[in-house]
This record gives sequence, C-alpha cells and structure tokens, in this order.
Amino acid sequence: MTKIRVERNSEWNNKARAIGIYIDGEKVGIINDGETKEYEVENGKHEVFAKIDWCRSPKIKLHLTENKTKSLKLSGFKYGKWILPTLLGIMLLYFLGKYALNTDLNFLIWIVVIGFLYPIYHITFGKNRYLILAEKKNKNVLQQSV
Repeated sequence: MTKIRVERNSEWNNKARAIGIYIDGEKVGIINDGETKEYEVENGKHEVFAKIDWCRSPKIKLHLTENKTKSLKLSGFKYGKWILPTLLGIMLLYFLGKYALNTDLNFLIWIVVIGFLYPIYHITFGKNRYLILAEKKNKNVLQQSV
C-alpha cells in the first residue's frame, strides 16, 4: 500500500486554521495543528501541495513505488512563528520607554513597520510560498563508517 504522510508542525500563527492537502490537484483532506495524516495513493508520479485560504505551498513532485510511505513536513513561512512576538516585544519596549521612562525611542516604530512588511509580503505577493511543504529527512538511516 503506497501512502503519503503529512506531518504538520504546531505553530501559534496558524493554530486555529485547518490546512487543505491536495494531491494531483484534488483536495484529499484537511490537517489541523500538530496532526499527522496519511493518504493512500496509486504507485507512480504525484504532485502534492497544501493550501490555506488563498495562500499555498509550492507544489512538490513525488515518484512513489509500491508499499512505500513518503513523509512530508508542513509548516508556515520561514520565521513566521517568531516575527509577531518579536514585533510585539519591540512595541512594548517602545511604549515603556516613551511613557514610563520619558525616552525618545521613535526609531523602534520604523523597525516595527519594516517587520510587518515581511508577513504582509507572504499573504500578498508571496502567497504561493506562505506554507512550506518539504520531504522529511529520514533520521533512521544508518551511516556506515569507513
């Protein structure tokens, strides 16, 4: 039995949303935060991608042989889980400096503005790279020493 296994990372930025899994252009199911799902497929070549709202992952081409399971890892865009907490921390630092310490920290506003451009890019122009779907590296492969 040939299968495609999709393992979704648990991330706070897409936690409440289910992500659709598409194999050969057809939606085969959804995957929730932190879940792992398997989908049975025919032997041969397949094209897989994930989609959430209007954003998606790049398409992956797989060639599957009989009785093999191909594992894929699914996550949000690079640095997506760090960008918002970092920006909120900078904003907190700005407001503490301005109102509690009476210090001029206006340059921090520009850092926040520039930082918000990164996720905005991924939901507009970079919408086809919002999600990352990649083949999972097999950690169980034993290396021979020479």
